[in-house]
Amino acid sequence: MELAMEKAKEEQEEWGKQMELAIEKVKEEQEELAEQMGLAMELAMEKVKEEQEEWGQQVELAVEKWKDEQEEWGQQMELAMEKWKDEQEEWGQQLELEVEKWKDEQEELAEQLELEVEKWKDEQEELAEQLELEVEKWKDEQEPIIINTFIKIFKEFNKL
Repeated sequence: MELAMEKAKEEQEEWGKQMELAIEKVKEEQEELAEQMGLAMELAMEKVKEEQEEWGQQVELAVEKWKDEQEEWGQQMELAMEKWKDEQEEWGQQLELEVEKWKDEQEELAEQLELEVEKWKDEQEELAEQLELEVEKWKDEQEPIIINTFIKIFKEFNKL
């Protein structure tokens, strides 16, 4: 009887050790999975940020090119105006006023475009921050799922 009790005790201890190992393995797998999912989300979020920054830079370069073209066109227009002004001074004065008005409008358009680009950048930054918040929320939502999975596994082992 004593041997049977000793054997049962040993079997129970062995079962307890196996249970601890199984629980530890489940914990490690859950942690690894959560870490991999977190890294994947971080990489995706970083890629989105990089693409947004790259697009923003491209927009800025396009704006600069457009401004340069507008400035060059303005310079060409001034040269044509000077030549024409020599031929007809009165017409030249009127044209000069129109060119100045046009330059002002182009500057205003360029400033508006720059403001829109800045607004867009701010919106993209806000979207990136919202994405970070969603990732954190998702991570927080995963924790109860991991705990419930662990509890189910533990209950199944207890049934054995």
